[in-house]
Amino acid sequence: MAKIFLSVAEAKINSIGATGHIGGAVLDLISSSYPDTLSVRVLVRDQQKADQLVAQYQYIISVIGNLDSLELLEAESRDADIVISGRTKKGYYIHTSGAALIWDKPDGSKPGTRIWDDVADIRTLTSMPEGAYHRAEDKVNVAIVSPCAVYGLSPSRVHPLPLSLPLIMKPIRALSSGFSISSGKNIQSYIHVVDVARMYLLLLSHALQQSQASAETKPETHIWGPEAYYFAEQEELSFKEFMELLLLALQKHGQLAGSEIKEIDVGEVAEAMGIANGLPEPDSWAMHVAIMFGTNMRVRSSRARALGWKPQDAGVAQTLDEVLRRYLEAEKGG
Repeated sequence: MAKIFLSVAEAKINSIGATGHIGGAVLDLISSSYPDTLSVRVLVRDQQKADQLVAQYQYIISVIGNLDSLELLEAESRDADIVISGRTKKGYYIHTSGAALIWDKPDGSKPGTRIWDDVADIRTLTSMPEGAYHRAEDKVNVAIVSPCAVYGLSPSRVHPLPLSLPLIMKPIRALSSGFSISSGKNIQSYIHVVDVARMYLLLLSHALQQSQASAETKPETHIWGPEAYYFAEQEELSFKEFMELLLLALQKHGQLAGSEIKEIDVGEVAEAMGIANGLPEPDSWAMHVAIMFGTNMRVRSSRARALGWKPQDAGVAQTLDEVLRRYLEAEKGG
């Protein structure tokens, strides 16, 4: 039996982050695709989260700890065949990365013309400082999954809602209107959280096949290794287009009266988030989030598509209303 360590879940599979928005979706797909064939150990921060996961997935074993529990992580990962967002000295390692390395100037005034392709642009991507994550030891087969804007409901019990929604709601409520940085023409690639999880499942399935193959069989370099960088995307929207969809949903749920979109700058967005008094520091979390709202992030998932992956879930417009309804219910304690 293969062991998997999820830093919530065990082929042995080791998974770190299985209660998260993406990690929870990955764990759910693993459980439905391999219900009786994998041994899954999951890293969770406390007993409450452990109890929630075990109630939903009876076959997993919870391990209490966090990312600072280095000895625990090393011990769990060492015994695993596959590690999802964890640390290991052998086997397969699948890591989630953000797409900040391709952000451009956050002025929101024009659509970006550069579309980053995870095959055609791999030399440029891996030469960036963040590419250091790919410099693994010879015995580690690495793949990095990099979604841009993740939307949709996740089957995660702890974090079913997109993490970006509370962040974008803060300035909307502070301004009593929609907003964009400049004209909001900057374009971003969107991907449903379950489609991100399907990409993980594809890589996991390949890793399981490889782990059962002959020791002399080397993993294919385009799937694992220094060039194994996987963008995840389904559709593109300008920030203004996304804001228009969100405002329609907010009006439907009685949260906003009008459809005005105020054009403001990055500093005003950061200040409207209300995390600090006055303009936040340049390296603050609020400023980082505000910058994200004004950048172009356009990507193509050529590598995963070549392996047979394709997005299957509904688009942003079809899912936003239900996501917002669940978000508002959660705010009320529902």
